[in-house]
Amino acid sequence: MNKRIAIFDLGSNAFKLLIAEQADTPEGFKIIHKEQSGVKLASKGITKKIITEDARLRALEAIASFKVTAENYKCRTIKCTGTSAFRDAQNGQLLVNEIKERFHLDVEIISGQREAELIHKGLRKGYKLEKSPVLIMDIGGGSLEIIIANKNELIFQKSYDLGMRRVMEKLKLPDPLNQQEKDRIIQFFDEEFKELDKTVKKYKPEVLIGTSGSFETISKLVEVQKGRPLKKIDTAAYKLSRARIKELHDDLVFMPESKRREVKGMDMIRVDLMSIAMVFVHHIIKKFNFEKVFFSAFALKEGLLTEALEQE
Repeated sequence: MNKRIAIFDLGSNAFKLLIAEQADTPEGFKIIHKEQSGVKLASKGITKKIITEDARLRALEAIASFKVTAENYKCRTIKCTGTSAFRDAQNGQLLVNEIKERFHLDVEIISGQREAELIHKGLRKGYKLEKSPVLIMDIGGGSLEIIIANKNELIFQKSYDLGMRRVMEKLKLPDPLNQQEKDRIIQFFDEEFKELDKTVKKYKPEVLIGTSGSFETISKLVEVQKGRPLKKIDTAAYKLSRARIKELHDDLVFMPESKRREVKGMDMIRVDLMSIAMVFVHHIIKKFNFEKVFFSAFALKEGLLTEALEQE
């Protein structure tokens, strides 16, 4: 049996576990197991720069479960990364220390720049970049990574403190949203993205590739719209229809959370964030007039896995 590696991607909204082994595949690895837990580490504390006690307990419970799974799969190496909520919280290092003491695991708190680099590295394992630049967007709970790249170079990368949970709590958004609040969200993002506007205008990417949470949920919901059996979208290049995204936007944006919970295909880990996520995604597609939109399941954790295998 090839040496197995477990990746713990400890995000601000979801904790994700990836178990894989080196293999003779185009990606260089074979995925054995994937799961995630809705820890919501940043919930009710992100604007105060703290990890709340409830969030701390949810985090420890998820890590305990992940470690048992990794041991059951006989993983010899476990790599753990903490992202936006860990790096911003005043007590983030205390939680890292507790994880080390209780589980004998080292959590590397990575910078936003490092996060973007890993996302780019992971995506390239599954999506073939061409000469024309593309815009890669990873929508997290605490941060938002944006990358512009082609097959030859990484042109632009930046991590913004604009994750969906952070923005929702900062703007104190109501549930459900109304038109006034939707307009306020768009205005807020437009103010924050003046630098990005200039970069997009300069390099003119025509393709948007979304990775991770919100885009995965959108992909699942599109499958349901198409009348297909609900399934997990694990492909590294799943094409999304702009028209389908607009339909989802129109259906979900003003829908209260209680009703969103009843929508077939909805991910309960992100149900409270999907209205603002749909406002944002639809606005970006429309604003920059992306001709094609893709979802890639390969992102940070696959980038970390790639590095770990390179070190073997």
